[in-house]
Amino acid sequence: MRRIASPARIALSLATAGCLAATLVPVAAAPASAAYCDPAASARSPGNAADAARLAVACLINAERTQRGLQPLTTNPSLTAAAQQHTAAAVQLKWWGPGKDAHRNPQTGSTPESRIKAAGYCPNPRSWAVAEIAYTGWGGSGTPKAAVTWWMNSPGHRRIILDGSLREYGSWAQDGAADRAGAGASGAGTYVVTFGRCQQ
Repeated sequence: MRRIASPARIALSLATAGCLAATLVPVAAAPASAAYCDPAASARSPGNAADAARLAVACLINAERTQRGLQPLTTNPSLTAAAQQHTAAAVQLKWWGPGKDAHRNPQTGSTPESRIKAAGYCPNPRSWAVAEIAYTGWGGSGTPKAAVTWWMNSPGHRRIILDGSLREYGSWAQDGAADRAGAGASGAGTYVVTFGRCQQ
């Protein structure tokens, strides 16, 4: 059975203060290649290859950006840590589903902004912006390709992916569904991508 659980509404949080003339924080890691995304990794649920699924999601997102003349996102360890934390909690607690807020943890009350701040992203900013997108699917719909296709067909998620002001990201993929309806289903995968812009 093919089914996609709704990731609920998008979480987009902006915080701005002071002058916008500062430069971006340099990032040491290179962006995921947008020129070639491994088709095998893109078409498989995370299973025992969660790292390949995570890289496939990042590559597919950067491909969508570069096809439209936008700069590829660069990876940021703090954003990655926030995405990892939320993905793990979602698969463990399985609270996502129709009418549920996939971006607010019901046990801790954490939100994209609070998780990203707690992970150490952009301390003492002059201006910053963060966003998070989430997806879970199973039964053939738990793949990186299914996640990115769903996001790109959802106007709010697409807007975040193609927001040229967001320059950094962290992505995570995990085996299993974040919705109880997909518990124990084959081919399940859960994905969280966090985005950021930091001016200090």
